[in-house]
Amino acid sequence: MEANSDQHFLLGDPGWWNKPDQAPPDFRGGELPPPLPWVSTTPRIGNFGWCRQRLRPLVWPLLRPLAWAPLFLLLTAIPLLLPGRTPDDQITSMFFFSISWVLVLLPILFARNAQPSSDGSLLTLPVDWASLALASALFPLHLTIDPRIGWLSYALYWVAYFRTVQLVQAAMLTPPARFLLPIEKQDWTGSLGSPWKVSSASWSRKVLASVNLSKGRVILSGSSRSGNDFLSLSYVHKSGFIQDPFHASSPGGSELSELLADPLAIVGREWPDSLIISSEEE
Repeated sequence: MEANSDQHFLLGDPGWWNKPDQAPPDFRGGELPPPLPWVSTTPRIGNFGWCRQRLRPLVWPLLRPLAWAPLFLLLTAIPLLLPGRTPDDQITSMFFFSISWVLVLLPILFARNAQPSSDGSLLTLPVDWASLALASALFPLHLTIDPRIGWLSYALYWVAYFRTVQLVQAAMLTPPARFLLPIEKQDWTGSLGSPWKVSSASWSRKVLASVNLSKGRVILSGSSRSGNDFLSLSYVHKSGFIQDPFHASSPGGSELSELLADPLAIVGREWPDSLIISSEEE
């Protein structure tokens, strides 16, 4: 099964862009090659060097549930505005409310966890936790102070939803991708200078080294595919999502550009033919 999808390993599945019969180009809008003197290549060239691996766009796991969430948030208010039409108005309202936020929070969490080398706690997700916490703190007060506070809380939940959508859109602005370099296990010795913090001097399929930046961190980790070992370079946004480190829209800014201006002193191996796009596969 893995061998059958090797042809899409680097370029990405054509179905992600609704072109199942057309192999994606080596460069899509905004994608940049690593600067000189990095040695880089593309899936159609092969040979030696770092190569971009596109990951599944976030629009696929997030768009549909985020679009359905406001419907259930709207339904939350109906049993309270029109009481007596359900067996239990409070439970019905809470049921719709729970579904609305499950459709927001769980897809974001699952989408992040599905990315290789993703990172971060629950609170780093692109969610407007401040409005969500304020709304939750105000809600019980409608029982003891004034029922109108409940509607204020409900309005704040809408604010939290719309702000969360904006945060998710910002996280999706830079597409998910990482750069891979074929290596032999002995090629990795952990000999990186400042500001890199080396986690392991021996190669393994985990984080090997990292650099903390103001808006995220850069990670080097081990990866394998079809019996081949790779060194993976990823930029992990502060939200925990993987973002293309060499992209025109990267939020890493000059800080990331300065870190990646000089190549890593690691010599890679030749790209395996099974992962390179030949003319017959076009």
